[in-house]
Amino acid sequence: MAKKKTDVAGSMYAQFLPNAAKQRQGLYERMYERILAELAINRFEWKGMPDEIDTRFLEFTLCRNALSVFFHDEQYGRYFALQGSGSGRWNMYDNPIAFTVVGNGMISRQLAARDCVPIWGNALRTPDADIIAIYSTKLAQVERTIEINLNAARMPFLITVEEGQRLTMENLMRQVMEGQPAIFGSENMLQGKALAESIQLMNTGIDRDLVLNLQIAKSKMWNECMTLLGINNANQDKRERLVADEISANDSQISSVRAISLNARQQACDIINSKYALNVSCEWREDQIVSEPDVSGTTNSVDGV
Repeated sequence: MAKKKTDVAGSMYAQFLPNAAKQRQGLYERMYERILAELAINRFEWKGMPDEIDTRFLEFTLCRNALSVFFHDEQYGRYFALQGSGSGRWNMYDNPIAFTVVGNGMISRQLAARDCVPIWGNALRTPDADIIAIYSTKLAQVERTIEINLNAARMPFLITVEEGQRLTMENLMRQVMEGQPAIFGSENMLQGKALAESIQLMNTGIDRDLVLNLQIAKSKMWNECMTLLGINNANQDKRERLVADEISANDSQISSVRAISLNARQQACDIINSKYALNVSCEWREDQIVSEPDVSGTTNSVDGV
């Protein structure tokens, strides 16, 4: 009876023990989340902003909350672009009539809409962090599956020899793994036993094309995410295999997504310039093709393992 209590207690506390598989999955998720977030907050280039405005933080806030509030503070005599939220009632156009602005405990303001300019991340005012969270998880799952299958694809040799011949076979296998062009031995090396009978390759049941298919799936997921962020993603060798209509359709999607986020920022620029007599502008950064990172270091074939 006492043993049963111990087993129950053990099962209760087992859930709190570190899980290597979950930790590895979480590591990949954090890695992809960082990569995607870095790409997202570097899509736009702000020009003409007052020197005190941190445009990196501005884009980080838009990525995370889809709203940054720009205003001039009389107490500090400077401009701010900080995280905030709508407060009070919303007008007939579904715009807040006031904003609560916070600066990590250093500044807090209640501002009427006429005393500030909201910079929205897009027309629907939803954060891109949702896209990043979804695709960082999906990419991590595929990456982890690739890793598991690559480990399983390392098919070990099962060698059966007498104990007295073990060192001989270890030397033979060492030469094989070193890539020696020829391996020499005597006729009685294995005491008359055929070499083919002594060496067997363990069958792990892994599909040799699985890793390649997973790499293709990961590439498609990456391209989907890049398109949703408005980032060019079709690399040159892939574009050669696409027909003109497919390339045009993909480029149109990317351009449309860019316009959604860029228009929201440019509208804010127009209001800022009119209200504060500034010359602020926002443009898409110089275009570049972004392909998915080869995290696992795989080739296009399991044979490259």
